[in-house]
Amino acid sequence: MADQVDIKKGIVGAIILGIFVLAFFILRPIIIPIIFGLLFAYIFSPLYRKIKTKVKGKNIPALLLLLGLIVIIAIPMFYIVPILVNQAFDTYVLIQNVNMNEIVGGFIQSDISSTIAINLDNLIGQIFSGFLNQFKNMLINLPSMLLLFAVFLFTFYFAIRDSDDLREYISTLSPFSDSTEKKFLKEFRGITNAIVFGQVFIGIIQGLAVGVGLFFLGVPKTLILTFIASIVSMIPVLGSWIVWMPVGLFLIFTGQTFDGIFLLLYGALFVSTIDNLIRPYILSKQSNLPIALSVIGTIGGLYFFGIAGLVLGPLVLAYVLIIIEFYQQGKLKDLFNK
Repeated sequence: MADQVDIKKGIVGAIILGIFVLAFFILRPIIIPIIFGLLFAYIFSPLYRKIKTKVKGKNIPALLLLLGLIVIIAIPMFYIVPILVNQAFDTYVLIQNVNMNEIVGGFIQSDISSTIAINLDNLIGQIFSGFLNQFKNMLINLPSMLLLFAVFLFTFYFAIRDSDDLREYISTLSPFSDSTEKKFLKEFRGITNAIVFGQVFIGIIQGLAVGVGLFFLGVPKTLILTFIASIVSMIPVLGSWIVWMPVGLFLIFTGQTFDGIFLLLYGALFVSTIDNLIRPYILSKQSNLPIALSVIGTIGGLYFFGIAGLVLGPLVLAYVLIIIEFYQQGKLKDLFNK
């Protein structure tokens, strides 16, 4: 009799495990847009609450935010992306016509200069080819990307509309104590705000600052260079110097000495200050996670989770530190005491 009960329990357990495994495989292709939908719902939740005080109900405020998000994301994509691709192609053609041996030889007077020039030429070619290939793949996979975008919008709408119910439901499922939940939630808010304002927002500001300098100097293809500067400024270790330093040196080499020196000083004294002063301040204020671990978590997160790792990487490390803190204080059991 006992064996039959154990067999039934084993069958039930296998069925439950099989259902969860199937659910995982069903959600795996769309997990990134779901994560971003939840993150955007959290980011826009203060604005949703403000709209809710002016407009009655839950559906209309959420719908207004959804329409606003579509306008912010979709419309610029249709107008800006083709311009970016054209400028990227024109910039690639322009660079291909530049004699890298002369440029490198102006700074390095040795036999190794030709080798460096060839490697630089290959590297630039690979970067632009990769960019154009990504755009080609994006066009080929456009129906799939539109479907993922629809999943993102769907998740965003219902997550922000039912945010209170969702928070309460997650709390009922959580095995952690109330104090642990508050710590986890505090770190989630802090790291999300730090990434949004310390990584993304500051990165965009840096890119725009570089773009203003390039536009002021009359540098061609300013839009693609501004776009690249914004992207690399969001990634730890990299920075906007990847754009303004080569452009400044190129201007000096081509005889535009004043413009080149101005751009180098502008980038080093102004643009870099935005990153070196404001970003650490925001990161330290928003989260208890040390800046070094935040950078490590972001890089590791990008490798493991992709773009979602910007938030998930530091968040996982922050939760690990919370558990270690409980262990050091001898309160590990308090993690689960409701």
